[in-house]
Amino acid sequence: MKIRLQELKETKAWRVLTARHSFGALFDRIPWLGVSVIAFIALADFGLWPLMVLAPTLQHLSFDRMVDWNRDLLDKALFPLVAWLSVAAYLLALVKALREKRPLLRSARRNPALLIFAALLVWETVNMFFTNGLTYSVMHGAGLKHESFPLHLEYFLCFFALGLFLHNRALKLWLLRGMAIVGVILGATSFYLFHHLTATSWYYDWKPVVASIFTNINYYGYYLTVFIGLSAAMMVVEERRGWRLFHAAALVLNAVVLGYNDTVGAQIGSLFACLFVIVARRVIDGKFSRRAFAPLILFAAALCLTGALNGRLSYNTTRISGDVSAILTQPDSGRANIAGSGRWYIWKCCMELIAKNPLFGIGYEGINVRNLAYIGNQRPHNEIMQYTLFYGIPGGLLYFCGCLGVYLRALRRRARLDALTFAALTAAFGYLVGSNFGLTVYNTAPYFFIMLGLGYMQGGVENAQAAAPDASGGSKNA
Repeated sequence: MKIRLQELKETKAWRVLTARHSFGALFDRIPWLGVSVIAFIALADFGLWPLMVLAPTLQHLSFDRMVDWNRDLLDKALFPLVAWLSVAAYLLALVKALREKRPLLRSARRNPALLIFAALLVWETVNMFFTNGLTYSVMHGAGLKHESFPLHLEYFLCFFALGLFLHNRALKLWLLRGMAIVGVILGATSFYLFHHLTATSWYYDWKPVVASIFTNINYYGYYLTVFIGLSAAMMVVEERRGWRLFHAAALVLNAVVLGYNDTVGAQIGSLFACLFVIVARRVIDGKFSRRAFAPLILFAAALCLTGALNGRLSYNTTRISGDVSAILTQPDSGRANIAGSGRWYIWKCCMELIAKNPLFGIGYEGINVRNLAYIGNQRPHNEIMQYTLFYGIPGGLLYFCGCLGVYLRALRRRARLDALTFAALTAAFGYLVGSNFGLTVYNTAPYFFIMLGLGYMQGGVENAQAAAPDASGGSKNA
């Protein structure tokens, strides 16, 4: 026994374990992979939250309890967890960058989109003290949206940043696959319940459409847009046939559910996500790909067939054409005011408020804080207009330019654009288009910022990591 112990003490592992290390030396022994692991844990936990709410919801079938479970789980558990893990990722990345003497300022200058988003957060924080201050609505949110100003900051500082930190492509691949699987489970459950619950059930929300566990049909529509876009891209760039078929099936299922959900803005966003796949593959590969047209064909067929069966296709077509005609011919008429389920009237009111408050806007949750009930809603139902209304024209421009900068960076580096980054950009693009008819919500907006972060190309990082076994390229088989 003594001989074996002496042999153990002479090994390199023993010397490493028993040696005294400085604080910095301990960080040196943690690889950069550690940052990706922290980001993966945080984002994977958030990606699973719908299932954590779905299980008790199916057991009790209570709308009020579902709202409480949404808020309690996210507010008391997942949002704090994501925030603390973000702090850990920031500290580890910062210490390692300093220890390796990486040029942080030069790197910052090479990432204008990140600087723009940083400027936006500074402007929003300063803006708050010139407008509404720390009111209850600002610090806790209003209504079902339940979106406080601290949570709004967390979108950028945590969810978007963790997407940036997730460099390892194998972890990124399984995060996207896992989220897609959760989306399929929600879609299948929603489709089943839609056909087996009575018309008086809470699940039907305020009319016979699918809302899932998102407390509102539009919120679920935003969620579906992200994952239809994700599946549209993944069924093109996945190398394994089994996973391509899975994403094709996921796209069809979610398109059918979206047809019953009947959120028209989400349908438009999903359509543009499929078009993005075609155009982006043309730009990346230098030629059109037949496989790139498959998502558009499947989505259009599934959505139109569903609309034809439930009568929403003809209804929405007639309604949209009537809305457009009324807006173009009589923009101030009562008929025009109800266009887009009342969005046209809301947009006109918000544009008048922007014109009166062009620099600072009316502050975060300004419609609710100022009790502007005549608008008819707490948000403009257009996210770019929302940023502009709340934070003034500078805020709206910074948000728009920041998002645009992410895509311009990918365009400039398209030769190095890998499959997973392309898929994340597609999902975020669908949400961006749909957001012209929607608003940010605490249980869906984080998905957009996650995808935007995963889609941000950092010089050479995508190619520096070891290729994941199933999605290493993107243009190879596209």
